[in-house]
Amino acid sequence: MSDTSGFEELVAGLQDEMDQALIERRGAAALMRVRIAGALYVEALAAGVPHALAQDMAQDYWVKETRPSDVVVVETGADE
Repeated sequence: MSDTSGFEELVAGLQDEMDQALIERRGAAALMRVRIAGALYVEALAAGVPHALAQDMAQDYWVKETRPSDVVVVETGADE
Protein backbone atom coordinates (compact mmCIF):
# COMPACT_ATOMS: atom_id res chain seq x y z
CA MET A 1 0.00 0.00 0.00
CA SER A 2 3.01 2.21 0.51
CA ASP A 3 3.81 2.11 -3.20
CA THR A 4 0.33 3.38 -4.06
CA SER A 5 0.62 6.25 -1.59
CA GLY A 6 4.02 7.22 -2.97
CA PHE A 7 2.70 7.16 -6.52
CA GLU A 8 -0.36 9.19 -5.56
CA GLU A 9 1.85 11.74 -3.82
CA LEU A 10 4.06 11.96 -6.90
CA VAL A 11 1.06 12.47 -9.17
CA ALA A 12 -0.43 15.03 -6.80
CA GLY A 13 2.88 16.91 -6.70
CA LEU A 14 3.11 16.93 -10.49
CA GLN A 15 -0.47 18.14 -10.73
CA ASP A 16 0.27 20.98 -8.31
CA GLU A 17 3.30 22.01 -10.38
CA MET A 18 1.29 21.90 -13.60
CA ASP A 19 -1.53 23.92 -12.03
CA GLN A 20 0.93 26.54 -10.82
CA ALA A 21 2.57 26.76 -14.25
CA LEU A 22 -0.84 27.19 -15.89
CA ILE A 23 -1.78 29.97 -13.47
CA GLU A 24 1.50 31.74 -14.19
CA ARG A 25 1.06 31.44 -17.99
CA ARG A 26 -2.51 32.69 -17.84
CA GLY A 27 -1.49 35.58 -15.61
CA ALA A 28 1.33 36.58 -17.95
CA ALA A 29 -1.03 36.44 -20.93
CA ALA A 30 -3.64 38.55 -19.11
CA LEU A 31 -1.02 41.13 -18.17
CA MET A 32 0.17 41.31 -21.78
CA ARG A 33 -3.41 41.88 -22.97
CA VAL A 34 -3.93 44.62 -20.39
CA ARG A 35 -0.75 46.36 -21.51
CA ILE A 36 -1.71 46.15 -25.18
CA ALA A 37 -5.25 47.42 -24.56
CA GLY A 38 -3.86 50.31 -22.50
CA ALA A 39 -1.25 51.15 -25.12
CA LEU A 40 -3.89 51.05 -27.82
CA TYR A 41 -6.03 53.50 -25.86
CA VAL A 42 -3.13 55.86 -25.08
CA GLU A 43 -1.81 55.80 -28.65
CA ALA A 44 -5.26 56.42 -30.07
CA LEU A 45 -5.68 59.46 -27.80
CA ALA A 46 -2.23 60.72 -28.79
CA ALA A 47 -3.23 60.41 -32.45
CA GLY A 48 -6.26 62.61 -31.85
CA VAL A 49 -8.93 59.93 -31.59
CA PRO A 50 -11.77 61.05 -29.30
CA HIS A 51 -11.84 59.47 -25.84
CA ALA A 52 -15.03 57.45 -26.40
CA LEU A 53 -13.76 56.00 -29.68
CA ALA A 54 -10.33 55.21 -28.21
CA GLN A 55 -12.05 53.48 -25.31
CA ASP A 56 -14.21 51.47 -27.72
CA MET A 57 -11.12 50.47 -29.69
CA ALA A 58 -9.36 49.21 -26.57
CA GLN A 59 -12.51 47.43 -25.42
CA ASP A 60 -12.94 45.76 -28.82
CA TYR A 61 -9.38 44.46 -28.61
CA TRP A 62 -9.95 43.22 -25.06
CA VAL A 63 -13.15 41.37 -25.95
CA LYS A 64 -11.62 39.76 -29.05
CA GLU A 65 -8.62 38.55 -27.04
CA THR A 66 -10.36 37.43 -23.87
CA ARG A 67 -13.70 36.17 -25.18
CA PRO A 68 -13.31 35.31 -28.85
CA SER A 69 -16.55 33.30 -28.81
CA ASP A 70 -18.45 36.51 -27.93
CA VAL A 71 -17.29 38.30 -31.08
CA VAL A 72 -20.06 38.76 -33.62
CA VAL A 73 -19.05 39.25 -37.23
CA VAL A 74 -21.50 41.26 -39.31
CA GLU A 75 -21.08 41.03 -43.05
CA THR A 76 -22.42 43.79 -45.22
CA GLY A 77 -23.34 43.59 -48.85
CA ALA A 78 -21.24 45.20 -51.58
CA ASP A 79 -23.93 47.81 -52.21
CA GLU A 80 -23.88 49.17 -48.65
